[in-house]
Amino acid sequence: MKKQARLCALALAGIMTLSLTACGPKDEPDNSPNQAGIYTPGTYEGSAQGYGGTVTVSITVDANSITDVKVTGEQETPSVGGAALETLAGQIKEAQNADIEGVSGATMTSGGVKEAAASAVAKAKGEEQELPSAEAMKAGTYNTTCKGYYGDFDLSVTVSDTAITAITYGEHTETIGVGALAIDLMIERMIAANTSGVDSVTGATMTSMAMRNAVADCLKQAGAPAALTANAPQPEEVPQTLTADVVVVGGGGAGMAAAIAAKEAGASVILLEKQDILGGTTLVSAGIVYGALSDEDVPVMVDYYMERAEDNADREMLTYYAEHSRETLDWLQSIGTQIMFEAPAGTAPEARARFTMLPDGTNFIGYTLTHPMEEKCKELGVEIHTGVKATELIQNAEGTVVGVKGQTRYGGEYTVNAKAVILCAGGFDASSEMKAEYSPNYTNDFPLSNKGNTGDGIRMGMAVGADTVFKGGIIGFTCLNATLPQSGYNALAFAGAAFAAADGAYLAQNIDYPISHTLVKTQPDNFMYGLLDSTGAESGEAAIALGYGFKGETVAELAAAAGADESKLADAFAQSGLTGEGPFYLIKVSPTSIGSMGGLKVNTNSEVLKDGAPIPGLYAAGETANGDFYYREYPASGSSNCISITFGLQAGRQAAGYAK
Repeated sequence: MKKQARLCALALAGIMTLSLTACGPKDEPDNSPNQAGIYTPGTYEGSAQGYGGTVTVSITVDANSITDVKVTGEQETPSVGGAALETLAGQIKEAQNADIEGVSGATMTSGGVKEAAASAVAKAKGEEQELPSAEAMKAGTYNTTCKGYYGDFDLSVTVSDTAITAITYGEHTETIGVGALAIDLMIERMIAANTSGVDSVTGATMTSMAMRNAVADCLKQAGAPAALTANAPQPEEVPQTLTADVVVVGGGGAGMAAAIAAKEAGASVILLEKQDILGGTTLVSAGIVYGALSDEDVPVMVDYYMERAEDNADREMLTYYAEHSRETLDWLQSIGTQIMFEAPAGTAPEARARFTMLPDGTNFIGYTLTHPMEEKCKELGVEIHTGVKATELIQNAEGTVVGVKGQTRYGGEYTVNAKAVILCAGGFDASSEMKAEYSPNYTNDFPLSNKGNTGDGIRMGMAVGADTVFKGGIIGFTCLNATLPQSGYNALAFAGAAFAAADGAYLAQNIDYPISHTLVKTQPDNFMYGLLDSTGAESGEAAIALGYGFKGETVAELAAAAGADESKLADAFAQSGLTGEGPFYLIKVSPTSIGSMGGLKVNTNSEVLKDGAPIPGLYAAGETANGDFYYREYPASGSSNCISITFGLQAGRQAAGYAK
């Protein structure tokens, strides 16, 4: 059972993360007070691509110094890049130039701010050069290596004397449905805008930035004018007013299931997704679906969930989920998802966790769930609008929900009038503000879930008075460091047979990742060690290479290397069950999250409640409304996927019926 539980955890380690890269050396600023007239006094601006969108640096200068700096970036992640903007502004003012160190963990935002600051400083110095004429570019095809998220790949750019005419690439290892899709979207945007400086694809920022850099390199080889690598101008957007029977907010597993169910029930459906890629957290999950094995297993499964929730869950909601989980599995298979194998998950012995694949036998983690749903949405004619963030519910005088308002990344206004609204906008573990209020023990756990998990749907429901369920928990996970550039590295956090504290004292066996997450949160330094012997040498050496491991030919040497107590560590290895010989290893394990617990209160019809009664026209599913299924600790891999899709289907059917 331990082996199967670790198998579930290893599969989950395919979740996307941000990168953490070291800043290079910087030149000393030349700000001698004896050097007169460095700047033309005034205020100057520069803009560049950050993590989520454009960042702008405004500097005010007198003749010899930068006197004030303001940095803005409305689309940066509030808890990461957004939180770094003030620090970056301070760094620019202190350095008196753009050559700053940046903020660790906000690499993409830092890079954009540095580029924007350099432009503003150049303008203040009067050094901004006129763009060379387009005729200066030499027509032809230019090649480079693109530094992708999961590895390098070849890229070629073909240009005429004035424009980008084609961008092609070789085999790559970017994630299907995420990075792979971003490559094609970036190419489409670059050719349309005739510049490499287009917005990143939200949900695949690292791959997007790699594409920007690679194409810019090819353009420089061609002698392209600066206009072909400058940021593309923001489009002028006309306000949109749309109408449908049902509008679904959020295009993850719950949202797409709801859209399909509503469409199949005869409703016209509009789906709004604030990111450029559909899939949500389901896409970056392990693609596991947890469901009952039979009718007889339903009450057993419900009892298991209640036990893991310490009786602090809603038995009626759990029963509906368990009773319909097999229907959900059948439905998934009917649209193109297949079961690869079954295994136990959590602490239950029953093999309820279904690992999924596509009909051709391929397994691209959560893509095996989201891709068939996306294809079904398109087949049925669901009207999909990506890059549109819903911001507000529309109610009539009687309090009935009759639509939503939203906006694009450029501020373009959307109004969607509908007879029913389904909120499936994900959870809130990417919002430091909401975590501080509703899951305060996990505020500092950097999320591995979809970066769009900022609680939008929950806040929209709360704004119209919806009841909520928050118990302080989170869908916890363990990792080496959630900001590592490749989340596959984090699978090393599950390699140990048992765990020890920082001083070497034995803690517990490695049973299941939510239990491990609970355990590491009890440690004063917010980390613990996974124990390995020579049979785990490959994992141990990989962790050491990344800076998250220690090695010793003997336990004594290992204790000395890690600064642990030798006798405590020896006892920990004795209790670990490891029987191999040296070398011995410790892998540093830290907490992270892959989703949130808590949100809007719904009933078994997926209706959002206010004072215990349904709000007319409003439904919710997925992480937006999962508070009644859990307490503090996540019970089993695949639970969130199955609950989200099961109640998404119910929400779609009920909303379509209501709309009629």
